[in-house]
Amino acid sequence: MDEFSLLRFYFEVSRLIGLCNLHYIFKERRFVLNHVPTVLYCLLLNVSYMLILPLALFLLTGNIYECPDKGMFGVVYNVVAITKLITLVLLLGNIWIQRCRLQRLGNDLMGMLHRFRFALGNDCRKKTLWKVLLTSSRFVLLTQQLVARDSLVHCEVNSKLRQTLVPYYRAAIVYLLIMLLLVIYVDLTVYMVQLSGNWLLTNMTQKVEEMIQDLKALPQRRGLPREMALRQILPAWRRLWRRCLHLDSVLRELLELFQWQILFNLLTTYIFNLAALFRLWIYLSFDNNYNVYKGIVYAIMFLTHHVELVMQFSVFETNRSKWLELWGKVVKLWYVNYSGGGLKNRHGKVLSRQLEISLFYLNRKLQLHPQRVRRLHIAGLFDMSNSSIHKMTKSLIANVMVLYQIAYKIYG
Repeated sequence: MDEFSLLRFYFEVSRLIGLCNLHYIFKERRFVLNHVPTVLYCLLLNVSYMLILPLALFLLTGNIYECPDKGMFGVVYNVVAITKLITLVLLLGNIWIQRCRLQRLGNDLMGMLHRFRFALGNDCRKKTLWKVLLTSSRFVLLTQQLVARDSLVHCEVNSKLRQTLVPYYRAAIVYLLIMLLLVIYVDLTVYMVQLSGNWLLTNMTQKVEEMIQDLKALPQRRGLPREMALRQILPAWRRLWRRCLHLDSVLRELLELFQWQILFNLLTTYIFNLAALFRLWIYLSFDNNYNVYKGIVYAIMFLTHHVELVMQFSVFETNRSKWLELWGKVVKLWYVNYSGGGLKNRHGKVLSRQLEISLFYLNRKLQLHPQRVRRLHIAGLFDMSNSSIHKMTKSLIANVMVLYQIAYKIYG
């Protein structure tokens, strides 16, 4: 049982589905790249995915014009369910090209986490499990879109060819669920990385608070005790600040690595949510076989899927708040050092100057208008923040209202 690890199980599953050949060694707490036969196994799976993808998409959407009994909304709702798989080619190609870089960044992050292993609580595990639970709504919603009564899979066309293709339709649906699992793994990995970074920032902030308490306990006058204490605090701050810079570099590099996958995933998720909300509205307004319980189930499915998207944004907003909290502690540390006569001795003066440089760095990082001083998170287009998700939600509701007005004029 000592070798059991959720993280190890997580990457074992990723290798099983052919996403990457990374292997996590629990005893050494580091990642290694497995080669033959793991590479051959993953390559065969990925080539199979690429070859099957166009066939599965054609099989599930190629009979749109042969289903006169399906309305426009049912067809659009069904086709939108498959748009999330467009990112699959980009996803697999990028991970295989960047797998050595992923290994290095993963080992850097695990090394930093190991230093604060005693401070890590169960909060990270709880949030990750909640994320996994909410993410499972994607499977439920995709399955509902593909096998509902107005799905193209249930097209009422009496032909022997279609009857013989029923097993292939089912196999295509299973294939799409596996592809969705590959896409979900990227979102979940980004979430886990940011969550771990937030924990590291919390513990680093606690270290700064301990330095503040140590400085406050020193006598105000100049003397040997204060000089000796500053000699210890100065290298401790240097080590802590190097770790902060290293963490910031690792998080930015990992985000840069996955930014295009995140962008396309957010785009398709937005279309996904738009179709789900529009479908719910149409069902409540026009469906002749209206059932209140089914409407409640549809509403819960949409809300669960949207809350899962909000969690993806909120972890980045939490990251910014953690950096802001660290900034506040550094300001307080500078003030305590300055008010205690820190500029009257050499070590206190050096500590003050280094704290000022750190504050310049944090001020630039926490700009209210980041587009003026740095590249935005996702492909230079927008930041992952609460303001972005609020704008997305408003746009989602506005577009659904527009589509509803169009549907009402045509079918009302």
